[in-house]
Amino acid sequence: MANLLKNKLYRKIILLTAVLVVIFGITVYKDNKSLVESGAGAALNPVQKVIYSTNKRMESLIDFFLRYEDVKQENESLLIKNIELEAKLRNFDSMADENVKLKEMFEFKNRQEQYEYLGTNVIGKSGSGIITSYIIDKGEADGLKKGMAVMTQEGIVGQVTETASTWSVVETLSSENISIHVTLVEDKENSGILEGHIGSGRKQMAKISYLPIDSTVKEGDNVVTSGLGRFYPPDFYVGKVVKVNEDKGNLMKTAIVETAVNFDDARMLFVIKPKNIEDVEY
Repeated sequence: MANLLKNKLYRKIILLTAVLVVIFGITVYKDNKSLVESGAGAALNPVQKVIYSTNKRMESLIDFFLRYEDVKQENESLLIKNIELEAKLRNFDSMADENVKLKEMFEFKNRQEQYEYLGTNVIGKSGSGIITSYIIDKGEADGLKKGMAVMTQEGIVGQVTETASTWSVVETLSSENISIHVTLVEDKENSGILEGHIGSGRKQMAKISYLPIDSTVKEGDNVVTSGLGRFYPPDFYVGKVVKVNEDKGNLMKTAIVETAVNFDDARMLFVIKPKNIEDVEY
């Protein structure tokens, strides 16, 4: 009798369990949830959260180490691309700046039609901290002669002092071997000899010496070539007066001139060639 009752109890428990499983399964199916995410999951939810969070962190850490070399290579690739883009940007800026200079030179050329302007590239420089000469990539084969004046679109640079077949030497206004007869735009009566001068901080400048004491030269005056002498055509820009010194003992003035050309930055020069070369005795 006791065994019978015991068997009936087991059967009831099994039947009840089966019913509960069926009901639970239907609920899970309707809510589209897994078994763990449903009723049983609710009981284990706090523990699951800890395990899930820890598992995700471990997955992220493992993924980082597995992808470390790929990420490193990707960063290196991006760095190289960035360097290339910066180089292209600098090259673009340089080309844009060069185009502006060529345009200015072209406009100047149209105003001075009696001359030809041979474009050259600087391939060497000399001078101990002070640029006194350049080596350019044009020479006798291109019609260059000693004494020809050289300029940029900003103004006069100096003159050719040595030539070879395919290259030449250009001495700048800062060289002690170069002197130009110049005058002022504001007053043509003020003229003198311009020579190289080293300003404060070893800045390359020029000076006009032997101006009369009653000269009206003043700060801000513009200096151009006078055309006197053998080599320099008239009215080519040289620079601007930045200071005037008086020597009352010798009854003369000296004007300090900031040259239009920055000799440190010059890369392209133009040799001034008269169209009628016979007009100038080089």
